[in-house]
Amino acid sequence: MINFPTVLTISRFIFAIFVSVLLFFNSNLAVIIALILFILGSLSDALDGAFARRQSSQSKFGAFLDPIADKFLVFLVLISLVYQRGSIIVFVITIFIISREIFIMSLREWMANSSNGKILEVSSLGKIKTIVQMTGISMIIASPIIHLSYYFELSIIVLIIGALFGYFSAFKYLKESFSYI
Repeated sequence: MINFPTVLTISRFIFAIFVSVLLFFNSNLAVIIALILFILGSLSDALDGAFARRQSSQSKFGAFLDPIADKFLVFLVLISLVYQRGSIIVFVITIFIISREIFIMSLREWMANSSNGKILEVSSLGKIKTIVQMTGISMIIASPIIHLSYYFELSIIVLIIGALFGYFSAFKYLKESFSYI
């Protein structure tokens, strides 16, 4: 049975597709709609877990699907931004973000399948990373309609900070994984 938190999780797949398509239209309205949908997708990331815990409706399927939906939203939108904006710096940051996420997903899977079978919980640094990265991506999406000096550069700085938080949290996960060797 699919519950409301799972519907929220699935919605991120839909938001990601719509945002990515909208990014290729050169209109202010498309940018505004893409921004709103990305923000809604980002918020659904926080809300699905909160609703599942509040309703005691956590499921193995939801726990499995949630990180995939998160990565799908971030990866698809970042790749679309790289292609649409043609920015080398966005490309480099995207490579760093995707590489870190693949590494951590693999590490978590390895740790879960090790002799301990412990699931690696998301750290507070990981949560901060998500918030800062989603903010940076939102700012980059909005950059064509925000006509402030250095706004795009500021959005890049925010995304870089998010990537750095990601690498700090990855280091913590890597240190923890040494106990599984």
